[in-house]
Amino acid sequence: MSKFLDMPIMDVKNLGHKERRLPMSFREKSAWISVVCLLVIFVPFFWNSYRQFTGQVDGSAGLSVAVWLLVSFVVLEIVLHAAIALQAPKDAASPRDERERLIEMRATHVAFQVLVLGALAAVGSIHLTRSAWVVQQVVLLAIVVAELVKFGGQVLLYRRDA
Repeated sequence: MSKFLDMPIMDVKNLGHKERRLPMSFREKSAWISVVCLLVIFVPFFWNSYRQFTGQVDGSAGLSVAVWLLVSFVVLEIVLHAAIALQAPKDAASPRDERERLIEMRATHVAFQVLVLGALAAVGSIHLTRSAWVVQQVVLLAIVVAELVKFGGQVLLYRRDA
């Protein structure tokens, strides 16, 4: 509460000036890459899974699309992370500082709670359907959503503190 009371009401020095942000660190870029890759790959992945579930796509065609998307995810993550590591090798090799560890801890804390909810949803899906495939998809969805929350939280915390 005291931090709130100590905040200035208006920052008169910066009126009329655009907000200046520090350049993104390697770990912030890494979090952005992971968020974008998760969305770009797993939205079509789960759309494909939904189409398999409803019978719009047969199992073998759906499986080949799923495998292709998963391999694409791994390759995309490796290539993009290597590219940003080559762009700033010192930043990539430096150990995490206290702020970065705290950001990762906070984001992981929230993501773990999301993962627990997803695990409970998977248990519920066992009772709604007897299909092991559906349970597997719910578990995978829980993991992906938890990772999105983790990396999205990291991005949010990096931007808030920048």
